Amino acid sequence: MSRAGWLAEKEAEIAALGDLALPEIVPSRRDFTQFVATQKNGIALVPRLQRANPDTGAAWPALDLRVFATQCDDAETGAIAVRTAAVYGASVADLAAVAAAVSAPVLRDDLCLDRRQVYQARLHGADAVVLPAAELGAAALRELAAIAASMHMASVVEVGIAAALAEALTVPTACIGLNAAGRGGYADLAAVRALAAAAPARRTLLLLSEVAALEDLLGLAGIIDAAVVGDALLGSADPTAAIAAFVARAG
Repeated sequence: MSRAGWLAEKEAEIAALGDLALPEIVPSRRDFTQFVATQKNGIALVPRLQRANPDTGAAWPALDLRVFATQCDDAETGAIAVRTAAVYGASVADLAAVAAAVSAPVLRDDLCLDRRQVYQARLHGADAVVLPAAELGAAALRELAAIAASMHMASVVEVGIAAALAEALTVPTACIGLNAAGRGGYADLAAVRALAAAAPARRTLLLLSEVAALEDLLGLAGIIDAAVVGDALLGSADPTAAIAAFVARAG
């Protein structure tokens, strides 16, 4: 799906949200940033739950996201990402089901462009949200990150080009999400390295682009702190074993 198409879907989503029952919001008690920021001896894996990935052409239409999430939770991955855009075969209902089933912090793996989407994410159990630097700009980024923080949620500021990094860095508590997709919808590892090199050493870096195989992440050890991984785990016959094998190699 094109970036423009995804953004158009988000704009329609915002228009349909209307008023949310804010008194029902309970602050997050699961610390997404703590997990990502403390895995300094290797790359932490954040399994990405989705039933389709039009960017790479992969699909898992019969996947039970809740069951898969509990398997990943048992593997002690520490955090889980849930797609909520319809194009990925998922929704905020899946987010709520997963958040209720796991102990790990949960990232709403979707673009949040409006405060109502941040509130919606928390109402459905998310502990962290993705804020796109290119579309929001520094002022809006700081505003939405502050709203998220008021509910004890973490912010992941998505950066796809070096020009957006300066705006992302104006949110001092946010993780920096590197989104540099290349051929076939998978991460352009050279572009990821370039983006990471432009970020201050003290900032926590999370890869948002997909990798075709977990082994592709090994060359990013010491460069990124964590990676959101969908295709490489969803296509595995035994995701728990795949996670364990990767942790053993990357640690």
